[in-house]
Amino acid sequence: MTTTTDIRKRSGRAALRLGFAFVGAMALAACGNLDIVNTNAPTVEELTKDPSSDVLSRAATGIFSQAFNDVGTEIQFYALYGREGYNLLGNDPRETGEQIRGPQDPTGRNSGIWTGQYSAIRTINTYLKALESTSALNASEVNAATGFANTMKAWHIVELAIRTGALGIPLDVDRPINADPAPFVSFSDALQAASDLLDSAYGDLQSGGGAFPFRMAPGYSGFDTPPTFALFNRALAAKVQVWRATFLSCTACWTQAKTALDASFVTDGNLPSSLSIGVFFGYSDASGEPTNPVSEPTSSNHLWVHPSIVSGAQLRANGEPDLRLTEKVMDVGRTRDLNDLSSSYKPILFNNKSDPTQADLGAPIPWITNEELLLLRAEVRWNTSDKSGAIGDLDLIREYSGGLEPTTLTAASPDADFITELLYNRLYSLLWTQGTRWIDARRYNRLDQLPVDRPGDSVFDNMIVPANECAARRLAAPCSPLGT
Repeated sequence: MTTTTDIRKRSGRAALRLGFAFVGAMALAACGNLDIVNTNAPTVEELTKDPSSDVLSRAATGIFSQAFNDVGTEIQFYALYGREGYNLLGNDPRETGEQIRGPQDPTGRNSGIWTGQYSAIRTINTYLKALESTSALNASEVNAATGFANTMKAWHIVELAIRTGALGIPLDVDRPINADPAPFVSFSDALQAASDLLDSAYGDLQSGGGAFPFRMAPGYSGFDTPPTFALFNRALAAKVQVWRATFLSCTACWTQAKTALDASFVTDGNLPSSLSIGVFFGYSDASGEPTNPVSEPTSSNHLWVHPSIVSGAQLRANGEPDLRLTEKVMDVGRTRDLNDLSSSYKPILFNNKSDPTQADLGAPIPWITNEELLLLRAEVRWNTSDKSGAIGDLDLIREYSGGLEPTTLTAASPDADFITELLYNRLYSLLWTQGTRWIDARRYNRLDQLPVDRPGDSVFDNMIVPANECAARRLAAPCSPLGT
C-alpha cells in the first residue's frame, strides 16, 4: 500500500517549497507586520478575505511543511533523555552535560521543541479562519480541509504536552498579539483537548467527500483522501488514548483506544509487508527541500547508539541478535569516547540500503505505521480482558519484525512481565524514530530503569518551560506556571 518509492515521489515538491514560503509569511505576521507582499505565498490578509481555492491550497501546503518542525530535534533530544543514543560530536558541551546530567537550562537546549510547534498551530488557526470565510469551496471540501487541519493541530498539541508533561502547556493561544499570554493548562487537560480535537476532525473527514481541495504532500500515499486520511486520524487518536490511559491512569481510555484502533488501518494480514503501511515524513535529497535530519555517514562522530541497546537485544533461534537491531544499528569498528561516554555503534536505519555506511538524505521517517499499531493493540488488548490476543500481537511483531521465537508470556503472567515484554518490542520496533524509550519509561514509571552512565547523571521526567514563557508571565525561570 505504501512503499518507499511512493513516499519519495517528486510530485508535490514544488508545492512543498511554496509551503515554506507561506510559513515565512506567517512568521512575519506573528511579529505584528501584516502588510506583506509575497508572490509565492498567501498573506494573512488574503486568507481572511474570501480566499480563493489556490490561496487555500498553498496555505494547506504550509501546514504540511510545518509538520516537519522538530522531528529531527525530538529524535535526537529524546534519544539522549531515554538513553537510546548519544551526541558525541564534541562541538557543544550541552549534549554530554545539560541534556544528560543537568541542570536543565530554560534558555539552553531545554527551550527547544516549543516555538516551532506553536508556530504551526498559529498557521493552522489562520487557515481554519480562512475556511470559514471562503466561498471558493463547497461544504464537503470545507469539511475535508477542516478535518485535515484539526488532525494536524491536535498532534502539535500532543507533541507539546508530551514534551513538558506535568508542567502543562498554554492551549488558548489564538489570541490578539497584544493580549495577555494564554494560561497554562494541565497535562491531562492538554491531552483531553487533543483527543477531542481528533474526534471532531474525524467527524469532519467522514463528511468530507472523496478528495481534498489541495495537493497532498509526499509521505501520505494511501492516506491522501478524506476517507483514508480518517484512518490516519484514528491511528493517532488511539495512540493518544493509550498515552492518556498510561500517563494519567485513565481506565476508560483503554476502551476508547480500542474503538479508535478498530477504525484505523491496523491489520495483521499480509505480514510482514503490511508492517510498513502508514504515514511518513517524506524527505528529499533535492536542493532546497527538507532532508532527513538523522541520516549521516558512519564516519561522522555525531550520533551514536547507546551500548545498552546492543547488549539488551534478544537472540534469535540461530543465536544471532534481533533483526531489528542488525537492520538499524552497525558496529563501525571504532570507539568514540567523549566526556566519559563511549560507543562503537551507529544508527543506520535511515542510511543507504545498498551501502549503510552512507547517508540517505531522502529517507522517510515513519510518523505512525501498522507495526506501531499492532503494538498499541497488544497494549490495549492486555488492558481490556483479551490477554491472549495481546500476546498474539506481540508474537506477530517478534516473528515478522524481529525474527524471534514467541514470547514466554501467558495470560496468567503478571502485568509487570507483560509491560517489560511490550516495552522491549516497542523499543526495537520504534528505535530512533520518536524517542520511544524515554516516553515509555515515563508513562510506566520506569525512568529508574534507564541507564545512568556516570555518577551524577540524571534521568529527566520532562523538558522544562522555556525562559521566555516564564518572562512573559513575570515568573523567574525555571518556572512552573501551573504551580506544580
